[in-house]
Amino acid sequence: MSAHTVTLELPESLYRSARRVAEATRRPLADVVLDSLSHNLPPLDDLPADQVEELARLSSLEDGDLWREAQSTLSPEEQSDLEALLEAQGSDGLKANEQARLDALMDAYGRFLVRKSHAWLLLARRGYRVPVQD
Repeated sequence: MSAHTVTLELPESLYRSARRVAEATRRPLADVVLDSLSHNLPPLDDLPADQVEELARLSSLEDGDLWREAQSTLSPEEQSDLEALLEAQGSDGLKANEQARLDALMDAYGRFLVRKSHAWLLLARRGYRVPVQD
Protein backbone atom coordinates (compact mmCIF):
# COMPACT_ATOMS: atom_id res chain seq x y z
CA MET A 1 0.00 0.00 0.00
CA SER A 2 1.44 3.35 -0.96
CA ALA A 3 1.22 6.33 1.35
CA HIS A 4 0.48 9.96 0.54
CA THR A 5 1.24 13.07 2.53
CA VAL A 6 -1.67 15.44 3.18
CA THR A 7 -1.41 18.75 5.00
CA LEU A 8 -4.51 19.76 6.94
CA GLU A 9 -5.50 22.86 8.85
CA LEU A 10 -7.61 21.71 11.79
CA PRO A 11 -9.88 23.94 13.85
CA GLU A 12 -8.44 24.47 17.32
CA SER A 13 -11.11 22.41 19.06
CA LEU A 14 -10.59 19.43 16.75
CA TYR A 15 -6.83 19.65 17.14
CA ARG A 16 -7.14 19.74 20.96
CA SER A 17 -9.44 16.72 20.92
CA ALA A 18 -7.10 14.71 18.69
CA ARG A 19 -4.08 15.75 20.74
CA ARG A 20 -5.81 14.72 23.99
CA VAL A 21 -6.67 11.32 22.57
CA ALA A 22 -3.08 10.92 21.39
CA GLU A 23 -1.73 11.83 24.81
CA ALA A 24 -4.21 9.61 26.66
CA THR A 25 -3.44 6.62 24.46
CA ARG A 26 0.28 7.39 24.15
CA ARG A 27 0.05 7.29 20.37
CA PRO A 28 1.34 9.69 17.75
CA LEU A 29 -1.10 12.43 16.78
CA ALA A 30 -0.85 11.40 13.12
CA ASP A 31 -2.02 7.87 14.02
CA VAL A 32 -5.04 9.23 15.90
CA VAL A 33 -6.02 11.44 12.95
CA LEU A 34 -5.48 8.58 10.49
CA ASP A 35 -7.62 6.22 12.60
CA SER A 36 -10.35 8.83 12.81
CA LEU A 37 -10.39 9.23 9.03
CA SER A 38 -10.36 5.49 8.39
CA HIS A 39 -13.34 5.03 10.71
CA ASN A 40 -15.36 7.78 9.07
CA LEU A 41 -14.72 7.24 5.39
CA PRO A 42 -16.73 4.57 3.61
CA PRO A 43 -15.02 1.49 2.17
CA LEU A 44 -15.41 2.01 -1.57
CA ASP A 45 -12.53 0.13 -3.19
CA ASP A 46 -14.41 -2.81 -4.74
CA LEU A 47 -17.49 -1.03 -6.07
CA PRO A 48 -18.47 0.20 -9.54
CA ALA A 49 -18.00 3.93 -10.10
CA ASP A 50 -21.71 4.75 -10.02
CA GLN A 51 -22.10 3.04 -6.62
CA VAL A 52 -19.00 4.81 -5.31
CA GLU A 53 -20.61 8.17 -6.08
CA GLU A 54 -23.89 7.12 -4.47
CA LEU A 55 -22.27 5.82 -1.27
CA ALA A 56 -19.80 8.68 -1.03
CA ARG A 57 -22.77 11.06 -1.12
CA LEU A 58 -24.08 9.38 2.04
CA SER A 59 -20.94 10.46 3.91
CA SER A 60 -21.88 14.10 3.49
CA LEU A 61 -25.47 13.77 4.71
CA GLU A 62 -26.59 15.34 7.97
CA ASP A 63 -27.44 12.82 10.67
CA GLY A 64 -31.21 13.17 10.23
CA ASP A 65 -31.00 12.52 6.50
CA LEU A 66 -28.71 9.57 7.11
CA TRP A 67 -31.22 8.12 9.59
CA ARG A 68 -33.99 8.48 6.99
CA GLU A 69 -31.82 6.71 4.42
CA ALA A 70 -31.01 3.88 6.84
CA GLN A 71 -34.68 3.39 7.71
CA SER A 72 -35.99 3.64 4.16
CA THR A 73 -37.99 0.85 2.55
CA LEU A 74 -38.83 -0.22 -0.96
CA SER A 75 -41.92 1.38 -2.40
CA PRO A 76 -45.06 -0.73 -1.89
CA GLU A 77 -45.24 -1.22 -5.68
CA GLU A 78 -41.65 -2.47 -5.91
CA GLN A 79 -42.14 -4.77 -2.93
CA SER A 80 -45.37 -6.19 -4.39
CA ASP A 81 -43.84 -6.68 -7.85
CA LEU A 82 -40.76 -8.35 -6.41
CA GLU A 83 -42.78 -10.76 -4.27
CA ALA A 84 -45.16 -11.64 -7.13
CA LEU A 85 -42.35 -12.24 -9.61
CA LEU A 86 -40.37 -14.36 -7.16
CA GLU A 87 -43.45 -16.45 -6.42
CA ALA A 88 -44.21 -16.86 -10.12
CA GLN A 89 -40.60 -17.80 -10.82
CA GLY A 90 -40.81 -20.59 -8.28
CA SER A 91 -44.10 -22.04 -9.49
CA ASP A 92 -44.82 -21.38 -13.17
CA GLY A 93 -41.64 -19.84 -14.48
CA LEU A 94 -41.42 -16.40 -16.01
CA LYS A 95 -41.84 -14.99 -19.49
CA ALA A 96 -38.88 -13.07 -20.90
CA ASN A 97 -40.32 -9.65 -20.03
CA GLU A 98 -41.15 -10.83 -16.49
CA GLN A 99 -37.64 -12.20 -16.04
CA ALA A 100 -36.20 -8.89 -17.24
CA ARG A 101 -38.39 -7.02 -14.71
CA LEU A 102 -37.33 -9.42 -11.93
CA ASP A 103 -33.65 -8.97 -12.83
CA ALA A 104 -34.04 -5.19 -12.75
CA LEU A 105 -35.86 -5.30 -9.41
CA MET A 106 -33.26 -7.64 -7.90
CA ASP A 107 -30.47 -5.33 -9.06
CA ALA A 108 -32.25 -2.31 -7.60
CA TYR A 109 -32.95 -4.22 -4.38
CA GLY A 110 -29.29 -5.19 -4.04
CA ARG A 111 -28.18 -1.59 -4.50
CA PHE A 112 -30.88 -0.49 -2.04
CA LEU A 113 -29.57 -2.93 0.60
CA VAL A 114 -25.98 -1.79 0.10
CA ARG A 115 -27.06 1.86 0.46
CA LYS A 116 -29.07 1.12 3.63
CA SER A 117 -26.24 -0.93 5.14
CA HIS A 118 -23.79 1.82 4.36
CA ALA A 119 -26.03 4.39 6.04
CA TRP A 120 -26.21 2.20 9.17
CA LEU A 121 -22.42 1.82 9.11
CA LEU A 122 -21.91 5.57 8.89
CA LEU A 123 -24.36 6.17 11.74
CA ALA A 124 -22.52 3.65 13.90
CA ARG A 125 -19.21 5.31 13.07
CA ARG A 126 -20.71 8.65 14.08
CA GLY A 127 -21.30 7.18 17.51
CA TYR A 128 -24.98 6.25 17.30
CA ARG A 129 -26.31 2.98 18.63
CA VAL A 130 -27.79 1.17 15.67
CA PRO A 131 -29.79 -2.04 15.58
CA VAL A 132 -28.08 -5.26 14.59
CA GLN A 133 -28.66 -5.78 10.89
CA ASP A 134 -29.90 -9.20 9.75
